[in-house]
Amino acid sequence: MHWGLKLEFIKSMRTKKVWVLLGIMMLLYVPGFYLEKMNGNTPQTVGEAVNMLVSNIEDLAGFFLGILALLLGATAINSDLENGTIRVALSKPVRRIGYLGGKFLAHVVVLLAALLLMTVIGIIGLAWMGAPFGQKLVTESMLLNFLLLLAMIQLVALGYILSTMIKSSGTALGAALALFFILFMLIPSIVSFMAIKDYVFDENVNYDEVAERVDEYTTKYLFYSPLSQMGVILGDVYEDGNYVGIAHAIGKNPVNFGLIVGMTIVYFGGAFLRFARMDLR
Repeated sequence: MHWGLKLEFIKSMRTKKVWVLLGIMMLLYVPGFYLEKMNGNTPQTVGEAVNMLVSNIEDLAGFFLGILALLLGATAINSDLENGTIRVALSKPVRRIGYLGGKFLAHVVVLLAALLLMTVIGIIGLAWMGAPFGQKLVTESMLLNFLLLLAMIQLVALGYILSTMIKSSGTALGAALALFFILFMLIPSIVSFMAIKDYVFDENVNYDEVAERVDEYTTKYLFYSPLSQMGVILGDVYEDGNYVGIAHAIGKNPVNFGLIVGMTIVYFGGAFLRFARMDLR
């Protein structure tokens, strides 16, 4: 496993996808902080600062990072088949589970490094804007990016399944994009509509009830979407108008947190079963 981790880590750091990932993080964070400051939007509390980070993740950051994580996994196995890396690796005393596990851990390390950079940029940007800098801001920023890391790991694992099912890495990229559009954009929109359709023409609508209905539908029907489960968790960082923190929100939504972790195990297990039966000649 150590051999596979080292090989994949070096390989990943040389690929354009990783540097595109880092570039997008910079483009999404740095100009965003500048524009917010120019518009006079200075966060006065840790809660307001974290909300600013959350809005970035729930908008463009989550979208682009989700696609890139899925693409990273979708080309993990088939590209090694195309260039012969797998055959060379398995000619050594390396088992398939060790090879796949090492590759997966390498992707986790790469994503972790990228998100640590994202955390540092976020904290520096918020401090520059005038947010109250301290241990609480650092802790909340790290917890937020920890959740995002778990979500991205799940998408990488889902990409592994595609990579073991589609031999051409180019075809897998197209399939991953189509899958992302259907599973993570189209279906969530349909589920959200189904959750709120009974309240559309209700003049006396209770918005707390609507929010609870949306969360219920998201948990039940979008169990496979880590970004959607993140949205449910982050929706509870406030209670009665007071910021209670991300750790409290995770504790309040154990099912949603469990789905993020559990579906990663399911996806990786499915990918290993496929990989174990693959003809690697």
